[in-house]
Amino acid sequence: MNGRAGRRVPAAASAASAAVGALTLLALAAGAAAPAAAVGGAAPETRSCTEVAAEDPEVGPFAGPSRALEAMGVPAAHEVLRRRGVLPGEGVTVAVVDTGIAPRAGLPAAPGVASYGPDGEPVDPHGTVVAGLVAAPPRPDGDAVGVAPGARLVDVRVLDAFSPQEGQAGPLAVRVAEGLEHVLAQVRRVGGARPVVDVVNVSVAVPPEPRIDAAVEALWRAGVVVVAESGDRPVDEADPLPDELAVATPGEDAASQVHPAGAGDGRGEHVLGVAAVGDAPDAPDAGVLRSSAIDVAAPTVGGVSVGLNGGTCGVDSVSTSWAAAQVTGVVALLMSAYPDDTPEQVLDRLLPAADGRADVRSPTRGAGVVRADEALARGLGPPAPEAPRSVADAEPATAPVPEPDLLASVRDDAVWWGVLGGGALLLALVLRPVLARRDPARTSR
Repeated sequence: MNGRAGRRVPAAASAASAAVGALTLLALAAGAAAPAAAVGGAAPETRSCTEVAAEDPEVGPFAGPSRALEAMGVPAAHEVLRRRGVLPGEGVTVAVVDTGIAPRAGLPAAPGVASYGPDGEPVDPHGTVVAGLVAAPPRPDGDAVGVAPGARLVDVRVLDAFSPQEGQAGPLAVRVAEGLEHVLAQVRRVGGARPVVDVVNVSVAVPPEPRIDAAVEALWRAGVVVVAESGDRPVDEADPLPDELAVATPGEDAASQVHPAGAGDGRGEHVLGVAAVGDAPDAPDAGVLRSSAIDVAAPTVGGVSVGLNGGTCGVDSVSTSWAAAQVTGVVALLMSAYPDDTPEQVLDRLLPAADGRADVRSPTRGAGVVRADEALARGLGPPAPEAPRSVADAEPATAPVPEPDLLASVRDDAVWWGVLGGGALLLALVLRPVLARRDPARTSR
């Protein structure tokens, strides 16, 4: 998957940074004045999350807020929930089916729900980055990292690495099926009116597998929303997707070849399939497969997450993996705002609020880019009442001033002339017999 490789910092850039640091120390030694925060603070984090190793020191925070979250209206949605006393994702449990979540990331684990997979530190950062995009807490400066920082996570480790070395497990459809079946077993074990897991994120794309279809359908019926990436175009032999998808073809529809997004013979009816878009609003990335299983899309470049070392880091590539994670966070955010919603109701809020058309799906964007703030506002109750205004501040109600009627005088005159004319005619009819009796010519006969 092309979204799983990051860019390394060039050696020249590292040397330049070292030179700048040396000059700064010389200036301080010479007595140059500098703000205390600049002297004691760390340099802004600029590394790609996929290039951060577990032993690397934490350097941060990442420079600037997440552009991806801004584009989806997530900060605005956070503010709405804050005013209502709700932590985004609070009370929601998300299972992350991936390469595992690094303990050093410090992401909140869901109590009472068993994890899945081998013990030990993850070797591939992918699952940790995905989990951070879903639920990482804000940075010290208050800028958001995860979409739903109040959510709790279940680590479902189904592979070691997307480009596995000897002795490591790569992405296999049967392993993804096993992970989904584990989540389903946890849901059925606990039972109750609300499932123990609310959302499942699968930022892994594999070929069709009947067990995946069955597990997805059973999870939906149990009240669990499954969010899956729609698929990146394969770039190497380690990718499990068919080689024929490596090159775009006219009329391409990868739904039947990419699961879980297209679970059920490519229909994907009970899976929320997510695509990724680039920085240009109207130019989908060529690395994203065209698919009828795409429901919505999300931007990814400029996102912020956490690495294997627990520090913040950057997302610098267009990938449906990262997009699915962010949309999973939006689903968790909506569930925390509307805890009684069914999966159908959650999607009824999400899809029409996207920036495209829910009734005419795009093969690269589905219903469009997700808007967390718009989805939250669909059916949201009135905000908390403000302090009542005093009587002195109240403005008296006044009736609206009527528009001037330019024909009023003409109509009035016409009415009066009609009344006078009618009266004269009536008077003449009454007096005619009297006058006739007094006519001398008629009395002499």
